[in-house]
Amino acid sequence: MPSVKLTYFDIAGRLEPTRFCLMVGGVPFEDEILTGESWGKMKPTVAPKQLPLMELDGVQVSQSVAMARWAAKKSSFEGKPLYPECPLAALRVDEMVDMVGEVFGPLIKSFGVPEGAEREAFRAASVAEGGDAFKWLTFIDELIGKNPSGFAVGDHLTLADAAVFAWPNIFRSGQFDGYPTDCLAPFKNITAHTKKIANIPVVKAHYAKKEGVFSVYKA
Repeated sequence: MPSVKLTYFDIAGRLEPTRFCLMVGGVPFEDEILTGESWGKMKPTVAPKQLPLMELDGVQVSQSVAMARWAAKKSSFEGKPLYPECPLAALRVDEMVDMVGEVFGPLIKSFGVPEGAEREAFRAASVAEGGDAFKWLTFIDELIGKNPSGFAVGDHLTLADAAVFAWPNIFRSGQFDGYPTDCLAPFKNITAHTKKIANIPVVKAHYAKKEGVFSVYKA
C-alpha cells in the first residue's frame, strides 16, 4: 500500500467520500488541512490549480471522484470491498455516485450569481420543490427506497453510500449560505440512509470527534 496524503480545507466538500472510504477501510492517510492563505501560496506549485489533491508515494493526483474510486478499491468493510469487482455491481455504484454528483451542479452555478441575498435565494430555490437539485435528490431518494437493504446500492457498504452520506448533507451543514438546514427533510430515504450510515460503529466513532460543518455526520 502506498503512502497516502490528502490535501484540502477543513471542510467535507468534494473530498469527504475519499476520506470516508479510507477511514472505514482502516487505510492510513495523512490529512493535510489548508487555510486560504496556505492554499494561496501552494496553488502556483500544483498543476490543476484546484483542490482536493491526493499524493500516492509523492505522486500527485487530482479529481475527487477518481480519488474516491481508488480509495474504495483499496478499502473493504466487514470483508466486502467498497468498490465491487463485479462489472454490473460496479456500474450501479458508479451510476449512484455520478447521480449524487449532479446535485452539485446548481451549487457550482450559484457562484456566478451576485453574492448576498440573490445568491442565497438561488441556492434555496435549487433545493425547493421544482429546483434542479431537488429533482436529482428525488431520483436518488427513489432509488434508495427501492433497495430493501437500506444501502444506496446492493446489500453492503460501498462507495455509493460514501457519496450519498457525504455530499447531500453538505447542504444542511451551514457550509454554504442560502441552504435551509432542513432542506433534506422531504427525502425520507436519504434521511434514513444518513442515520443508518452514521450509526455504523466505526463511522460513529470517527465523526463523534468532529465539530463544525462535520456535525451533520454525527449519529
